[in-house]
Amino acid sequence: MRLNNQLNEWHIRSFLLVCLNRKMILALVFLFQVLIVFSQNIYDYQHSKKYSQYLFDTKQYSLASEEMERVLFYNHDNDSIKFQLIRSYLLGNQFDIATKRLDSLFPDHKAMPENYSLEYSKALISLNAFDQAFTFIQVNRNLTVKDKLYLNLNAQLLDYKWEDAKGTFVQIQSQKIDLDKRYADLFSRINSTTYKSPGLALALSAVIPGLGKVYTNNWKDGIISFIFVGGNAIQAVRGFRKYGNGSAFFIVYASVATSFYLGNLYGSYKSANKFNDRRKKQIHETIRSIFFDTL
Repeated sequence: MRLNNQLNEWHIRSFLLVCLNRKMILALVFLFQVLIVFSQNIYDYQHSKKYSQYLFDTKQYSLASEEMERVLFYNHDNDSIKFQLIRSYLLGNQFDIATKRLDSLFPDHKAMPENYSLEYSKALISLNAFDQAFTFIQVNRNLTVKDKLYLNLNAQLLDYKWEDAKGTFVQIQSQKIDLDKRYADLFSRINSTTYKSPGLALALSAVIPGLGKVYTNNWKDGIISFIFVGGNAIQAVRGFRKYGNGSAFFIVYASVATSFYLGNLYGSYKSANKFNDRRKKQIHETIRSIFFDTL
């Protein structure tokens, strides 16, 4: 009797365990299916599209471009996503990727649509690929006259072709094309900026050592040049008067004075060029700032 009771109890427990295990298995299967559906919903076309727009709106351009590439994988014919993808690359300073992606989308540069052509030109200019940019702007059939003038203006400015840029700016003004007013201020600055003459700097230092460097606002080096050349020249004169022109004293100081004098001439010429380069670079930084603000 006791044995039968124990067997019955064992059967009941076994039955309960089997039922419990089945419920757990069913629960796990259900949970797994939910996770699959949830993960599929996250990465489907609509969710990816919304997420990419969110990334773009919050200026996370690198992540936005990655997500937009996923969206294009689902729907390669979505032109709005294509254009926003290029904008993401451009605004994320991924100019090289932008040009390569446009090359793949539009192998025929002449027929590239206007909106994409603008972005392509901007990317080339940002990469300092000026020759390629000038060629593309010229051959593309869909860029308007206004587009071409604007793009050529920025390419010329960034390529230090400022005289050409002045001519383009005059054309823009004559056609009454709207342009950021900072360009007008920029050309006023270009026209009013003064530069130092390397030839004059050299001539001044030839007369008075160091004066050419003073002329280029390099006072410290100018004074040092004057002291070194003048000091060694005085010592050479003293040696000549005391020991004659064949003495080692005279020869050494005369050689050192001559070396410093020649170095002073070269340094003055170079100082004028450096002064001018600094002025040009300051203007160039302003040009880049204006251009990138209009991307």
